Amino acid sequence: MAHIVEIRNGAIVGNDEPSDEYLPIGTHITQADGFYVSFGMDVEGPYDRADAEERLDHLKKATQANLQQP
Repeated sequence: MAHIVEIRNGAIVGNDEPSDEYLPIGTHITQADGFYVSFGMDVEGPYDRADAEERLDHLKKATQANLQQP
């Protein structure tokens, strides 16, 4: 499932999913500082924290709606 990671100075410094095997804290990544919505090894952003949470909520609702379709 998607979740939020924080990138600072070219490394993951925060990850809302502690068991994330793809992007654990300390992973080096070439992205601008900010918060990102993470899907496996892909990240979307950067956002500020509130916008990342809003984007993640939207994605979760869209996924749930898609799963409920016959």
